[in-house]
Amino acid sequence: MTKWKTVKQPSSGQKKEKNTKKQHMGSKKGKLRLILPIVLVVAMAVGALVWALPHLPVKPQTQNSASFKGVVEMWNVETFEGGVGSRESWLVGRAAKFEKQNAGLYVHVTTLNVEQLRSKLEQGENFDMVCFSRGAGALLQSRLCAADVDVGAVKNNFALSGQVGGLQYAVPLYAGAYCLFARAEMLSADRLVQGALSQTYERKVGKTTVTLAPLVCGFTPYNSPLSALAMSGGQGKAQLQSELTQYEAYEQFLANRTAVTLLGTQRDMYRLSQREANGKIEALAFAPLGGYTDLVQYVGIGVTDAEKSAACNSFLQYLLQEETQSSLTELSLFSVLQQSFYTSDRYRESEALLPQAYVPNVFGDAEAIARQRQTAIDTLAV
Repeated sequence: MTKWKTVKQPSSGQKKEKNTKKQHMGSKKGKLRLILPIVLVVAMAVGALVWALPHLPVKPQTQNSASFKGVVEMWNVETFEGGVGSRESWLVGRAAKFEKQNAGLYVHVTTLNVEQLRSKLEQGENFDMVCFSRGAGALLQSRLCAADVDVGAVKNNFALSGQVGGLQYAVPLYAGAYCLFARAEMLSADRLVQGALSQTYERKVGKTTVTLAPLVCGFTPYNSPLSALAMSGGQGKAQLQSELTQYEAYEQFLANRTAVTLLGTQRDMYRLSQREANGKIEALAFAPLGGYTDLVQYVGIGVTDAEKSAACNSFLQYLLQEETQSSLTELSLFSVLQQSFYTSDRYRESEALLPQAYVPNVFGDAEAIARQRQTAIDTLAV
């Protein structure tokens, strides 16, 4: 007798359930295949970040906001030529950026010459901060407080020039430099320093033959440009018109009827380089005088109120930040930091020598400056 085996067929609902489970399992596997690479990428990124963070360069911290609300009065006393553009405008621009970080604080900048400074002091007027250089320093020394800022990033020779008794009464802000120029056909760059006080030249001017003297140089009442020549290896007897201004010396050099060589500054570096680039003067030989500079601007603090003094120190520290100092290239002036910002040859060469330059103390008086000028003349003549 045949036995029949009954096979139970799954219901349509059971079929759907199995199919759904299969689809669900397949879906889970698919999701895992998609998620796994993402998880691996995230893990690798986190690992790379953990490794990289300690190796990233340290970004300078933003200056803490000053608690003082009100106006900081800053006098800007200029005693030597700048480079190009307005130094007052540069200061005002830096102050505006600082004010954005310190709501309610305002820095008011007033530009003066030394005689105007003297008059204000005699009339009993006061400043909170003062921007100044040699010549004004002797008038201001007794009115300044020691600055409470970090000058560790400032060139050491510059920082020392603003100290009295080991305290930083004047903080260097920016600098200029001395240099020599001559027409290359008259005196080559490699002979410029040694020949600056001896090389003459005869040239025709119309029907007349004129003999150009070796050197023309401009002065302010407070600088000693011959010290730069003497301390950079120059030699010879200096016979100069000491009453010439720096601009008058530049004009005489341009006219090409007075002297072979110009002892100038960063201002002449800008003016003459522009003329040379535009074909308005012959090819020029150039030599930086890196042995000395007294073309340095400083900042001092005169206010004694604790809260206002803290605001002044905060602004002064801001002026020493790399971002602020690098913007001095816009003025064709040099930073006081132990860093280089220029790429053009003449500025780069001058900038490279500044850390080794002798920088006299900013508080030297008129007698000290006169003695220094005479020492330079005597040294050159040896």
